[in-house]
Amino acid sequence: MSAFKAAAFAAAAAMLAAMLKKEKAEFALLVQLAATAAMLGAIVSGAVGLFRVLGDYTARSGLDTGYMKLLLRTLCMSAAGEWTAAFCRDAGFSALALTVDTAVKVLILSACLPLLESALRFAAGFFV
Repeated sequence: MSAFKAAAFAAAAAMLAAMLKKEKAEFALLVQLAATAAMLGAIVSGAVGLFRVLGDYTARSGLDTGYMKLLLRTLCMSAAGEWTAAFCRDAGFSALALTVDTAVKVLILSACLPLLESALRFAAGFFV
């Protein structure tokens, strides 16, 4: 799905949900859920191809695949944390959203410790 199609689809679903919200709030919720599911399906199908291409590039470059796995893991952690924090903010729980943001940042840093360690060893090799 192209960016234009995704934006048009989301705008149409939002307008339909807004019109339905006045008369039938439960139908507006169903429209939102259906649009979200359709958009997530499109995102996942696009991401599968992207991950396949990134895996091919990593294999061809001769780099350790652990670095690509780490990159993808941190991207997924960041996205999941951002969505969760936004959900908490929308629900009115800003303190919980701040805690989720902080927890995700700490978890990402802890996941990147092996990469930081190898970078420091590599840099120390220049000075010894």
